[in-house]
Amino acid sequence: MPAQIRIPYYRLDFAGFFALQKIWKLFDKTEGCTPLKNPQVAILMERKPPPLPGEQPPEPKKAEKPKLDPKAAAQGPEAKKADPSPSVAAGAKSEKAAQASKVSNAQVKSKEPVEECKAPPPFDMLDLPEAMKHMGFPVAAKLSRRWFNGRKHEIQNDPQYIYPDDMVDTKIVSMDFVLKYPKVRAKYEHLISSGIYTDRAIKLIREKVGHLLARKFIENGIAYSGELDAFAHSGRNIQKLHNEFQFQREVVNNFDTLDWSCGLTDLTASLANFALCAAVAEARVYTEKYYKYPKGAAPVYCCQSHVEVTHIYVYARDSYSFADKPGKKASQYLGHWNRNSVILVPAAVASDLAANYGEDVQWGERPVHGRWFRQAC
Repeated sequence: MPAQIRIPYYRLDFAGFFALQKIWKLFDKTEGCTPLKNPQVAILMERKPPPLPGEQPPEPKKAEKPKLDPKAAAQGPEAKKADPSPSVAAGAKSEKAAQASKVSNAQVKSKEPVEECKAPPPFDMLDLPEAMKHMGFPVAAKLSRRWFNGRKHEIQNDPQYIYPDDMVDTKIVSMDFVLKYPKVRAKYEHLISSGIYTDRAIKLIREKVGHLLARKFIENGIAYSGELDAFAHSGRNIQKLHNEFQFQREVVNNFDTLDWSCGLTDLTASLANFALCAAVAEARVYTEKYYKYPKGAAPVYCCQSHVEVTHIYVYARDSYSFADKPGKKASQYLGHWNRNSVILVPAAVASDLAANYGEDVQWGERPVHGRWFRQAC
């Protein structure tokens, strides 16, 4: 019998028999995963999510009654009772089942490789939140459930775009959760210790706050001095705060969210690639008013402001989108999931890493859409 193709993969498992903590372990050679050749195996998208607020739930489909054969109905129940064919068929079926059981037991005893794994049970996209919960990723489970239960929305390719209010969530992911991860905390420390003091950051503060003060002076004739509360000025809208006062950021990539063994974490499953942003929170503004007297012209009323930034906001921002990069054949690799867990295939991870750095590398024979299943047999 031909040997199976085994592909190495990583799975969250106990390090040893007496271990209390799970780590990402490599399973390869005879323990590797096997490609499924069944074309019917695919991620299902048939189940409908819960209705949106104000929508009526869909009516359940009525079960169809089995159609009766008019000839059988005319013969009556006695004719069915006298027909010996059902018992003969049942006997033949049980005999075949016994033979199949003997063959499978013989294969187990001989330890010969099985040619193909059984198809896994049906897996719908809406099973993902529960699978994330089983993995010990509660934040990722809440985010994915929030995404599946929301309405359809197309993101605009505009850095100043304002999302609808129901598309913004500020409660599920906290900074305490984000900063639990050492590599992310290191980027946070770099941002607040040196990133916010770069020449480019100071230039952006000058431009953004200066534009605000100039608008107040030109449109309303106010030479503003005093305390500036950026959040209050933005109408307590975090998106407007970001657009008007964000001046520096630190990019966090997928690999910064992995654990010490380079394994998937709750933060990887939640945000993966995101940014730590810095924005002006509070500032003191000192403005001097004066006149300019150009030759042969009327005097010009002017002002000059000095701004001292006293407080800043630092926050994590992510679009939580699943769009592939324009012009790329390779899709972002998110792991191979089932109802209880996820495995990571090194070849797919390497393909995703290469795609992030500019190489259009595609894992497998075609783009990964929805028909790629792996099962550890």
